[in-house]
Amino acid sequence: MDGVKAFKYLDGLESLGIALGLDRVKGFLHAIGNPEATFKIVHVAGTNGKGSTAAILASILRAAGFKTGLYTSPHLVRLSERIQVNGEQISDRELARLVSELKPVKEESTLKLTHFEFVTALAFQHFANSGVEIAVVEVGLGGRLDATNVVTPVVSVITNIEREHEEFLGKTVEKIVREKAGVIKWSVPVVTAEWKDPAIRVIRETCKEKGAPLSIVNKPFKGKIHLLGSFQRWNAATALAAVEELRRQGFEISEKAVSRGLSSVEWPGRFEIVQKSPTVLLDCCHNPSGAFVFAKSFQKFFPKRRAVLVVGVSSDKNISAIAANLAPIALKVIATEASYRALPASEIQREFEGLEKESEVVLGVREAVRKGISEAGKRGIVLVCGSCFVVGEAEQLFS
Repeated sequence: MDGVKAFKYLDGLESLGIALGLDRVKGFLHAIGNPEATFKIVHVAGTNGKGSTAAILASILRAAGFKTGLYTSPHLVRLSERIQVNGEQISDRELARLVSELKPVKEESTLKLTHFEFVTALAFQHFANSGVEIAVVEVGLGGRLDATNVVTPVVSVITNIEREHEEFLGKTVEKIVREKAGVIKWSVPVVTAEWKDPAIRVIRETCKEKGAPLSIVNKPFKGKIHLLGSFQRWNAATALAAVEELRRQGFEISEKAVSRGLSSVEWPGRFEIVQKSPTVLLDCCHNPSGAFVFAKSFQKFFPKRRAVLVVGVSSDKNISAIAANLAPIALKVIATEASYRALPASEIQREFEGLEKESEVVLGVREAVRKGISEAGKRGIVLVCGSCFVVGEAEQLFS
């Protein structure tokens, strides 16, 4: 099977949609020899910042000399971004080889794996084949019934918790917290940057029930980090708290490795400046809390400035709250749609017009970005934000 056929096969699995549960992926992993049992794992859950936290931690572990896997989702441009070993994305050739190897096992087992379940198993197999010593694995959706929750990690991380994916996780913060706290395992240390009630109360209760030591991150990292955005300092602090837990377990991670890891970490599409004159900034602030934190970071980095916003969000997001949080930094809004799971741009425009912001619809992310650059002028600022799909399509214009 070549790369084109492999990606086509994986795309076909998307038709099964989201189906939470562990039985299918457990059965499949058992059928292929439980590759996830061959390396140590740090499991990262939360609402915002979990991908950045995972990337920072993986960068530090690489700098410390560990052969390190990183599994994240979603991707911005190509699926291979999700599966990395020592910072190198899985090659199309290896991806195709693994699809060819795992597809017959899936078909013989009659297990109806979702796209995410199959890709998760493929990632674990790639890590095992590559001799990975430790992998940082990001939860896809929720925690308790997420496909990644088949692992027994050495550290569990919960970045923060906000209302999201309510159709799957529940309509209240407490229900959502209980789902995300499902990553907590017996006696496995937990690190969290969450401090608000009821979230922290539920996390404390779950840790107590499972005899899991709990560390709470209560201040942002103050040193140097390669990633921009004030929120990344909280993510760095969370990653460093996980480093401390690993050190307690005998992992040799020097301060020099920490410094190298923080200064070299790459995580595209998160407060990422991709062009100057005009300044073009990309950020996957795909929910209300992410939009709020992003806007605050923008005001800190660009005081008293406003920007032309190119905004597109997924159809399941709370556009009213996202728009309200982005409006204070908006000079003008260009509403657009990604090619996947997009909320109609007309609905985005209507929300911003209700907030008395000048706006227009430009269908197609590339066209919308070009329009934003034209509107901003050489001394202006363009913010491309919202869903990872929008940011991913914009990213290709500047690569």
